[in-house]
This record gives sequence, structure tokens and C-alpha cells, in this order.
Amino acid sequence: MTRQRRQPSANRLGTPRRTAIRGCNTWLVFACVALCMIAVFVWRVYFAPAVQPKSSQDTAAPWNALSFASFTQDPRFLPPGSTVITGEPTISAARIDEILRLYNSPAQGTGQIWIDEGIAYGINPVYALAFFMHESNLATNAEWSGIKEDGSTTHNIGNIICAEYSRCYGRFRDYVDWQAGIHDWYRIIAEEYIAQRGLRTVEDIIPVYAPKNENDVTGYIASVRAYALQWSAP
Repeated sequence: MTRQRRQPSANRLGTPRRTAIRGCNTWLVFACVALCMIAVFVWRVYFAPAVQPKSSQDTAAPWNALSFASFTQDPRFLPPGSTVITGEPTISAARIDEILRLYNSPAQGTGQIWIDEGIAYGINPVYALAFFMHESNLATNAEWSGIKEDGSTTHNIGNIICAEYSRCYGRFRDYVDWQAGIHDWYRIIAEEYIAQRGLRTVEDIIPVYAPKNENDVTGYIASVRAYALQWSAP
């Protein structure tokens, strides 16, 4: 009797047997990728060192200033109650000049001054400009107390009261030019608010800077935050 050879089954030599994945491996890959992305994001936000501008002439923000690491300083990404005004500029001199020109402000052409003074005092210039906007609509508000009878201005960007200053117009300081007015605002914020009182956020500074007995503090804070957000570099 001839012994017949047993034919191999399809599962052994033919079509390979397939193992059901049931979607588990696919979701595991996606989960791993997502966790890696989150880890990189957290590292860049909280641990990566920030790049500082080399000089006041560097009007273009470095790449790192536009990356994840800038989220801790950029007003576009700060939650309410933590709008820190210190840090590198999130606005350029050219952008400031453009804004002043669009509003037909008498302070046109001072963009680089805002940047230089901001870097010197460690204050983001976008906030200084936002204060100026709220106080006088960039010196274009017809009811601004800084407009003199002869049509000139006090160059007082923040409506800083006289307080025994050498030159005054009414109850506010009168500066010889825009550079002097811009410089004094930065100096006062840096020395009297940040250094002496330890106030570093819009939410902490404004209630002292513009007391509620004369101002809408909540509205003032919202205004400064909104303009800083609008004008910061994309």
C-alpha cells in the first residue's frame, strides 16, 4: 500500500495566518506620539532658556521668541491675573511707528525710543504703548489733559501727576519732548512699582497707578491687556 503524504495545510505553507489587531496597536502608536508632543511642549514652555535680544537694534524677534518658550511672557498666551509686563519686547520699533502713524499721533517716529527704553528697564514696550493708548488715545483724544492751549502737548504718555516735578501743566508733568516723557514712564514703573512694591503684572500695577476713586480699574486692565494682545507680534 502506498502511503499518501499529508498535504500541508494552508495555514502552514500557504496563506499566512493573520493575527487580529483589533485596533489596539494603532491607538497605542497615536498615544505614544501624543505623549511625546506634550512632553516637548512642556519642556519648551517651562524649561527651555529664553533668548534675549543682543542689542536695542535687533528689531526682529529671534525665532525662540516666537516659539513655545515665549508663551510664558507673550501677552497672547497669559491667563487673567498674570499679565507680567517685564520681559523682552513682543513688538518692534517699526510696528510702533506704524501704529502711531495710523492714529495720526503727534508721537510719530518715536518707535525706537520705546524699544530702547523698554530693553534698558526690562519692560515689554507693548505695555507702555498700551498705557499711552488708554490714557490719551496716543495723544489724539481732544479731551486729553496733556493738550495745551497752543496745541502742543505735555509729552506725558501716562498722565503722570506733577508730584514736585520741575515742569508741570495743571496737575500733570510737562516733558520737554517725547523721549523725556517715555523715559520717565519706564523709570517710574521700574523703580516705584516693580523694585519698591514688587508689582509686575497689569492686574497689580493699575489699581495703584490709577486708583478706583478716579478710574474704572477693571476697564483699564481690560483695555491694556487687549491692546497688548492686539499689537504683539504674530
